[in-house]
Amino acid sequence: MKAYFSILVFSIYFVVSSFKGKTLELTGKVTSEHGFVIPKTYVQILEKGEIIAQTKTDNFGKYKILIPKVGKFTIRAGYKNKFFHSKKIENCEFTLKKNIEKNFVLIIDKQVLHEECSRLRESYRHMIHNSKNLGYRRSFLNRFPKSGLEMELFFSSEVLDLNLKKEAKKYLNTIFERNFTGRTTYMILFVKFAQKTDMRTAKKNTRTFYNGAVEIINKNKEVLFNELQNLDEKYVLNFFLWMFSGGSYGKQKMDTSFDYLEPKYPEIYNLMVYAHENYLKTL
Repeated sequence: MKAYFSILVFSIYFVVSSFKGKTLELTGKVTSEHGFVIPKTYVQILEKGEIIAQTKTDNFGKYKILIPKVGKFTIRAGYKNKFFHSKKIENCEFTLKKNIEKNFVLIIDKQVLHEECSRLRESYRHMIHNSKNLGYRRSFLNRFPKSGLEMELFFSSEVLDLNLKKEAKKYLNTIFERNFTGRTTYMILFVKFAQKTDMRTAKKNTRTFYNGAVEIINKNKEVLFNELQNLDEKYVLNFFLWMFSGGSYGKQKMDTSFDYLEPKYPEIYNLMVYAHENYLKTL
């Protein structure tokens, strides 16, 4: 009896020790049914309905989670994502033998997309009919897509569901009309957009928006740096990554047109240099 007990104890110890020595991973990618990359969305491992590990997808929709234990678990992607229904893979077995790859294709929440597009359309109509009322203009800006993914969901012809594909050109042109809004407001708009957008995965409408933004940024470099002074470092770095990922500010060598701002804004300039170095590492 003692011999059997010793074998059992040794077996349990061996399994636990083996697992501790390994760093097995759950990896994969999360995209939409149209092939759009879905960044910054949750991927979670659940045990009996409780979250035991989670992460968010990167700029390319990819994720990586260290597997916390062996057994059968549920994997969920897209939890609390505004525009997509979450998706689960039940009874996914984690073992000590190998890493696991699970990709997810999420389906658009048609009702949410329809409601958000309707609100943007309505705010545009109010703005056009009340051109002197700045409140309606602010409302239009607040309803405007806040990331590259939203831009494509709202405007792309690849989305067969009801969206604003017919109004896309008109709305994008409106945003960049001369004196449409103040320079500071533009910079805030671009910084927010950059937090969830990487131009290396950008589609047509996102590229159009980026090109319009570049033209305004180039005319207001000091306004931009002045605004960036007031932001947390991570937001500044994300913004510069967005700038570089679009290709308009240098690839192997950083654009030198911002160099004159280094003496007045050394911290922001150094963050720009650092962001470019990090960008090069991802190429």
